Order: sequence, then C-alpha cells, then structure tokens
Amino acid sequence: MKKIILMIIFSLCLVGCSNEKAYEKYQTEFYDCFDTIIDVAVYAQSEEEGNRELELIKNEFIRLHKLFDRYNSYEGVVNFKTVNDNAGIEPVKVPDEVFNLMKFSIDSYNNISHKVNVAIGPVVDVWTEYRDLYEGGATKEEVTAKLGSPLPTKERLESLRPLLKMENIVINEKDKSIYLKEKGMEVEMGSVAKGYATELVAQYAEKNGVKSAIISAGGNVRIIGKPLVEGRDTFLVGIRNPDAEEGEQNSVQAVLAVNDTSVVTSGDYQRYFDLDGRRYSHIIDPDTLYPDTLFKSVTITNKDSGLCDFLSTASFLSTKEEAEDMLKKENADGYFINTNSEVSYTEGFKKILKD
Repeated sequence: MKKIILMIIFSLCLVGCSNEKAYEKYQTEFYDCFDTIIDVAVYAQSEEEGNRELELIKNEFIRLHKLFDRYNSYEGVVNFKTVNDNAGIEPVKVPDEVFNLMKFSIDSYNNISHKVNVAIGPVVDVWTEYRDLYEGGATKEEVTAKLGSPLPTKERLESLRPLLKMENIVINEKDKSIYLKEKGMEVEMGSVAKGYATELVAQYAEKNGVKSAIISAGGNVRIIGKPLVEGRDTFLVGIRNPDAEEGEQNSVQAVLAVNDTSVVTSGDYQRYFDLDGRRYSHIIDPDTLYPDTLFKSVTITNKDSGLCDFLSTASFLSTKEEAEDMLKKENADGYFINTNSEVSYTEGFKKILKD
C-alpha cells in the first residue's frame, strides 16, 4: 500500500546569520527506492557539507529499500522477499531492521488498529493485477477477457482470507527470525515500510550531523530541526487538494507550519483506477478485502514517521470518529478530506495550520 506525495514548499529565504557563514539549501531527488520519488533538501554551510549529508541520506534509503523489499532479491541481503519465499517452510533469521519493522507492525496491529494487516499480500497482488491493466489503458471488456471478470470476485478474494491471519506470522526475539506458518502467505509492508524507513533515515542523519532538513518520501515527510535561516521560524509543508489535477494552481489544500516532526498522507488520488463511476484505490481494507474508504485523503502528524505511516492507513480505512479516538490515544493529529470533499481536523491540528 503506497502512500501519496505531499507537496513540500521549499520557499525559504536563504539568508544566513551575520555572525557565521550563511546556510544554503542543497537538494537531491532519486527514484530507485520504495517505488516512489524521494526528494531531500538539507541546509548546510558549504557545498561539501551539503553533498555529504545528501549522500549519506540517499545511501541509507537504498540500504533500507533492499532490506524491506518483498519483490526482489539482492546478493547477500536477507529481506522480506526471503521471508515470503520461505512461507510454510522454515523461519528466516533476518537483520535487526527487518525484525524490528515486523515487530512494530504486529504490535501496532494488536494495540492500535486491525485495519493495517501486513499479511494482506495475496489480496494486494490480486488487486494490483487489475489496477496495472486499467492503468495501462485496458478496457473493461479487455480486463474481463484476460482475468475472467472486470473486478476481483468476492469468491476469489475470500478464498485468500485464510492466508491473512496475523497470528500466523511468528517472530522469535531470541534468534531474530520471522516465520510465515502457511504456504502461500505473503507479507506486504507497503503500509508501514516507507514511513518506518524514513524515520530510521532521519535518525541516522541526525546522528551524523544533519541539523536542518526535509525528507519527502512519497507522502512521508520527515523534518529534521528547524530552518537555520533568518526570518523563518518554521518549515512549510503543503497538503495536496485531492480534487486538483497535477500542476493546477489550486493544488494545495492547506499549508502547515512545522518543525522537527513528520507529516504523512494516505489518499485515493494516485495508484487507482475508476470503473463504472467508482474509484478503486491501492489501499485495501483487510475486513472487506476491497478498497473501501470514507475519505479522499487523511494527513497525520506526529514526531515518528513510522507511527504516522501506520496511523494514516488505519485512519483512512476507519470512520472519522474511530480515527480521532485512535489519534488521541497515540498523541497524533489528523486532517481529513472525506469523499464529499468536506474538510475536518483534530483540535491539535489547528496549531500548525497556516492562514
């Protein structure tokens, strides 16, 4: 389950303090991690320092992408594809990052919301078959001829439900192993991996001297510190208007003034297909096995990008009341745009909305 690209507003006036060398923005963009565009801007006092910080952030994203990938194998890397390949066969000893992400996912499922089920891989794969065809321009008739129906049938989806039991993901703290008990199980970490990785990257960057930065990983925005420039107290992050086309002037729904935090959005306006007047997004409800939602987008703020990632998907698949109760318990705030394009937000969100 992939996330939606937030709009970062890099409109800082880059004027340094008079007593020290000015901070300037250094930026990079790359496409080969987590199936999204990753855009990074750091604020440093020299080109050498800026490039060093950008390089260490990019390299850490690449490393974590390989570990969290469920589609590809890499030489010398044990990842979630390795775990899936051994479903019903044997436990797999995994690196700490892989084990910790799975433990976080299981703990969050048990303690926060059942709406984020990382065992949903088999169902996600079925829906992806259909979405890829429709996104590629296939007609309803062509999809039916190729796959037997214009949409996944309830019977086919329900036949996969036995493979979606979270209790069949067995983790062993002692030897850091993961075991999928049933043959055919597939973990799909898209609802949590990108945000979790972004948080790890940000923490790694801070430990290595990065003082001020914005990391945008396909809807997962993590801000390090605050602006190190005169005349600016906060960074600005824009929430996209889900009804706007790319490039339209009204493409920003709201602007947030934030520092040292995360902003994560889940929405229905990228990776979707429309059929017979209904939109089918990439985010699947593990209860219905369909992309059912009451929202066009949900944006969550909290310091921890991994937690925000989980909460944004869980909230997107919940009622507004359920989401608000969940966010309150997790000390997070939310901004909701429902399917009627009506906007609401939690009390704490008011503090960061820019007029």
